[in-house]
Amino acid sequence: MSRRLSPGMTSVRAQRGLSLIEVLIAVLVLGLGLLGLAMLQTTNLRLSQSANQRTIATNLSSDLLDDIRSNRLLAAKYSGTYLASSATANASCAKINKVTPDDRKAAFTCRMREALGESGKAVVQVNPDKTVSILITWDDDKRWRGVSGTGTEFLMESAL
Repeated sequence: MSRRLSPGMTSVRAQRGLSLIEVLIAVLVLGLGLLGLAMLQTTNLRLSQSANQRTIATNLSSDLLDDIRSNRLLAAKYSGTYLASSATANASCAKINKVTPDDRKAAFTCRMREALGESGKAVVQVNPDKTVSILITWDDDKRWRGVSGTGTEFLMESAL
């Protein structure tokens, strides 16, 4: 006693449950969505760390500029290149409260090493027209590759 269905109708048994292909497609779509979220989280972490280092470079430049402004008569002594990998950066972290330009430069170099790593480098130019240029460069290869291969740079220019 089989019942015949009209051409537009399907049996109740054929409509029950999901097929294996439908389940696999749903799992694939869910997996791709979760993979996209994981990549988004990774990119967010990388951008946050890079932004933090840029903020640190901004604060370091601002602090050094304040030191130069507080010693205007000796401003020319602040000119030069400061390397975070130098022996001065490794030995002078205790001199942070001194006020001479050499001690302030050493304290700046020490803070730069602690914040930006051994690859940190600052080039300070105090010009005769009383303008100051501070260029801080550090290696941010874990997150970004510089276009010219020189790392990440931050430049601050100001008048005294």
